[in-house]
Order: sequence, then structure tokens, then C-alpha cells
Amino acid sequence: MLARAVIFMNLALIFYTWAVFSGRKHGLHRKHLLIFGIGLVCDFLGTRQMNIVAQLYGKAPEWHNITGIASLAGMAFHFLLALSAALLCRTETVNRIFHRVSLTIYFCWLIAFLSGAISGMMRMKG
Repeated sequence: MLARAVIFMNLALIFYTWAVFSGRKHGLHRKHLLIFGIGLVCDFLGTRQMNIVAQLYGKAPEWHNITGIASLAGMAFHFLLALSAALLCRTETVNRIFHRVSLTIYFCWLIAFLSGAISGMMRMKG
């Protein structure tokens, strides 16, 4: 169960990183929407699995729960922003807003990802 959660979270990291930086470099395209969507689904599934593990073996630290929930919500918002940009045929206003918040949301998500990894490794060690 834990291995499945780790795989999903790492897939989320790969797809989300790919979508953010490829979208910034090449401009937002529909393929980025698909990649964001895959990353979001992987993050949701990984978070769900981690929640099951936490219920079985003890609760995760509160600070990680807060950053995790906030980052999943941020990632969902990021996906909806990408979807609106794609549906509006990449209008410049949406693209500018998208790229302005893109790195901020990504780095917040990355903090939650890393805090979960560190917290999990510390719990396994102790």
C-alpha cells in the first residue's frame, strides 16, 4: 500500500513538473492540459493511499496535512486554470495569469511533496 502511494506521488511529481516547465517553455497547449490532468489524478490517488497508510499506522504531522491539502487544492486550481486557457483558445490574458501563478503553485506543491517524503522517512527511521 505504501509502495503504491509512493509510486503515485512520484508520478504526480514527474507529470506536474513536465507540464509546468514544458508549458512555460513552449506555451500552453492542450497536451499540457492532459499532462496536468494525469498529474492531478496521480496526486489524488497518492494522497488517498497515504491517507489510508496514515490511518493504519498513525497520523501524519499536522503541518504536513495542511500543506498537503493546500497543495492538492492548488494543483486542482492550476488544472482548472489550464483548462480555461485551453478552452478559451489560449487568450493572452489567461496565458499571462496562468504563467504568473504557475511557478508559485508548483513550488507550494513541491514543499508539500518534500515535507511528506521527509516526514515519512523520519517516521520509518524512528
